[in-house]
Amino acid sequence: MRIAVDLQSCQTDSRDRGIGRYAMSLVAALAMALPEGDELVIAIDGTDDRRASEVRRELRRAGVGAKVVAYNYPASRFTDQSQDLVAAAGTLRSQFFRSLDPDVVLVSSFFELGSNFTTELDEAVLDGIKTAVIAYDLIPLLYPDRYLRPGEFVSSWYPAKIERFKKFDMFFAISKATKRDLIEHLGIEPERIHVIDAGWDDKLAVSAHSDGVDRITELGIDRPYVLMVGNADWRKNCMGVLRAFSDLPASVSKEHQLVFTQVGQDVRDALEKEYAHLRDRVIVAGKVDEATLAQLYRRCRVFYFPSLYEGFGLPVLEAMAFNVPVLSSSLGALPEVVHDERVLFDPADAAASERILRRALQDEAFRESLSRGAREHALQFTWERCARLLLDGLRERSVVGCGEERSPWIPQNEDVQRFARAMMQTEADFAAGLKFGLESIASRGRRRILVDITEVVRLDARSGIQRVVRNYMAGLFRAAHSSNDAVVEPICWTEDGVQYARSFARERFGLDCEGADDLVQAFANDLVFMVDSSWWSPSRFDELHRQVGRAGGEIVWMVYDLVPINAAEYCDPVMPPVFSQWLEHVAATADGCVCISEATRADLERFFDELKIESRPWTRSLHLGSDLESGRVAAPSELAAEVIEKIGAAPLFVALSTLEPRKDYATILTAFEGLWATGADAVLVIIGKQGWNVEALAERIRKHSELGRRLFWLDAAGDGDVQALLSKATALIQASVAEGFGLAVVEAGSLGVPLILSDLAVFREIAADEASYFAVGDPDGLAGIISQSLLTGRWLKPVGIRTMTWAESSSRLLALLMR
Repeated sequence: MRIAVDLQSCQTDSRDRGIGRYAMSLVAALAMALPEGDELVIAIDGTDDRRASEVRRELRRAGVGAKVVAYNYPASRFTDQSQDLVAAAGTLRSQFFRSLDPDVVLVSSFFELGSNFTTELDEAVLDGIKTAVIAYDLIPLLYPDRYLRPGEFVSSWYPAKIERFKKFDMFFAISKATKRDLIEHLGIEPERIHVIDAGWDDKLAVSAHSDGVDRITELGIDRPYVLMVGNADWRKNCMGVLRAFSDLPASVSKEHQLVFTQVGQDVRDALEKEYAHLRDRVIVAGKVDEATLAQLYRRCRVFYFPSLYEGFGLPVLEAMAFNVPVLSSSLGALPEVVHDERVLFDPADAAASERILRRALQDEAFRESLSRGAREHALQFTWERCARLLLDGLRERSVVGCGEERSPWIPQNEDVQRFARAMMQTEADFAAGLKFGLESIASRGRRRILVDITEVVRLDARSGIQRVVRNYMAGLFRAAHSSNDAVVEPICWTEDGVQYARSFARERFGLDCEGADDLVQAFANDLVFMVDSSWWSPSRFDELHRQVGRAGGEIVWMVYDLVPINAAEYCDPVMPPVFSQWLEHVAATADGCVCISEATRADLERFFDELKIESRPWTRSLHLGSDLESGRVAAPSELAAEVIEKIGAAPLFVALSTLEPRKDYATILTAFEGLWATGADAVLVIIGKQGWNVEALAERIRKHSELGRRLFWLDAAGDGDVQALLSKATALIQASVAEGFGLAVVEAGSLGVPLILSDLAVFREIAADEASYFAVGDPDGLAGIISQSLLTGRWLKPVGIRTMTWAESSSRLLALLMR
């Protein structure tokens, strides 16, 4: 079963309300609950690129394992005000969902109003595809005097939406109360409605003390307090809270504070006038983050919730999960949520509202009884349960297998006329919205990955990062072609702008990249993967990145290490400031970062912490591949073959990496000089070109008395040379003082070559207990390991080291980028 979920509700103004939280939590659980063989495709709205980026990041942070694609349409500042724009958007949105070939389209919220977003769908386009919707409540219909006043736009908009709403095939109600309303007020058949409730996630509880900050004191709370979590909506009845608190005996209210999160202007005005005497006891916290909300729940004396109607009542469930005493309205779905009917009261009865609040504040035994069993009851409401009920409902309505691959959509004359009429109704960039909308339909859920290979094209070096870039470029291209999940295109920066590097990929990588090396134009849903070392002047890519962002796409950088920041003394002095500026640019502009080790990811997160940025890129780690050049290794050169012949049967130790200060070749050479002085029969082969600031070391090697006998240096070795020498090696030695990964460790370990490594966190991450370790910069410790093993003949050979081929690593990278 393929389920396409419209997650637009996490981008509209609902994203800060219960609906947005509900939709995100349900979709995350749904992704986890899907059995093998089923597929989840998440659709987001691309008309606001900032909010599209935010929701993509939130999905990444939540670890949602699903494909995420953006649709688009021409929009205005208030799209629903123009029937022509709405009609065009409905066509494009519906054709987009149809292009995904789903068995069912699930809309997370159908009633969204007041911005560039529209939820319009064209039932005729979706004919033959099952449609489902989350049903939260019918509050405007229940309270028309408050929400559907004559003369207001919503008063005509909402009834029209209700008529379209009734046409969905399935309704997933968040409570029995909502189901009753759907039946009684809309006449929807009971068999089309499934109650799935809501859930609780203990991550909120964990966030209460995640960083040790006392947010309660920062808010000015210095006494026991009554908590109300709500918003400016009239039905939340914040005025009822204020009234009940004011009605308390003065001796009681003076001992407590009343804490709101968000309130409306009615409460603010009341605190200036009739309830001015309470101003020193009332705190309006406003919109708070999850850590603050969790602390507010955990430390309140009473949670008081006099709402006039709730489709479910998530704040009550959250408060119960914190095991605090809850007092709840008896209206709407709230009786379904609470664990004890004694907590319920009628919010329309002012005397009863004050009486139960007073009792809870004064009667400790009563307060404790309200808490008893609350958390246990709340924990029965899980998002996993909601997701299972949703899947059961979909299967019950026989949506499985009803989808089929549909032919591509070709706009007809009536479509063109519809778009032309809409074009006359907007001041926004109609052409861009239409272009991206059509592209998202034509792509049928496949995204483009634009892979930066700028430095490979410029230098085409054969080691270090460029080996990674070449392997990932080729690996991603082949993995995408095999899975049909994406289209991979090589790109590079030039003086004329960012261009495709198709001819280079054809000639150097043997990839079938069709097309010319034109300037790159952003398509809908593009993902730019900045895998190359394009660190200097990253702003040269900004225009392309902005175009991709506007098209609902993503910018992802590869981070190899933070050595220029964490170990600047081992780097070229030019590099640390350049590198810091690059990372700051990434932090401010990128959507995400892929790190080559968990150790590097931890370093990057600490760097972001220090920047104190409000919205930081998501981060993931992925280990590199280990088969040299994806298994396509040439024969060794004559020089390498000659070295192997000279060595003969002597123990061979390989040190593999560029000669630079942080690789600490001096420690290795010193260790071997000590071994040779004691008569040890051991050969050291250094493989790597000369880097910066190692002239003295290079001269020491070139003039060494053992050079050509027991010491060899191959400064221009190919992959064939590396593999030939590793296959003969007794052990690999890496003495680095700082690393982001250690590709040589994985390459040697995958061949079963014993590993002797400096004691770095990243080496421990890669090799664990399948290597021998010596302290950083300790030649005696290194010599001791070698000497002991030569004496005993016992070497620690890696058998379970974490290794992947480049093809496997590329497939995992593709899945990480796409899902």
